[in-house]
Amino acid sequence: MGRQLGLFYALNLWQGTPRVLGIFAAISAGVALALGGVQYAVDGVALKQAVDAWAGAPATEQVARFASAEAIRWLEWGITSYANFMQGLALVLFAIVIVWTARIPRPVGILLGLAGLGALGKGWVLGTQGFASAGVVPSSAAQTFLGLGILWLLIVAWRMKVVVQTAPA
Repeated sequence: MGRQLGLFYALNLWQGTPRVLGIFAAISAGVALALGGVQYAVDGVALKQAVDAWAGAPATEQVARFASAEAIRWLEWGITSYANFMQGLALVLFAIVIVWTARIPRPVGILLGLAGLGALGKGWVLGTQGFASAGVVPSSAAQTFLGLGILWLLIVAWRMKVVVQTAPA
């Protein structure tokens, strides 16, 4: 998610519709990053506390404690779903900008767009079914296309000529 914020600055968009799309993509990436932090707080803190309370509760309280832990798990599903939607939106918007402006090779934009569609699909599955096996395909597709896109970006960046201007003496 943070990589996408860096991509906004690397594209160096100064005007027009591509800049507006880039700004919306950067905002979406920032929201996805924030939701990721909330997800870790819910999963790593709240859910752990609820499960520990359930495991250590007397038999008379276990049903209520389990229901509490289950509700927190459902909250985690929702937060993760929204985080994936926002990440997918950011990737699709960045893909449009890359294909539109061709500041970097267009196939990179296509790969990022496919990763974004996978993230949107994963978000939909999470929102409707939770952590279900149906989310494996869109999740794997998103990770694969994103990995390929990042690798291609790395190669493009590595091959770029760096122009350094020195101040006159």
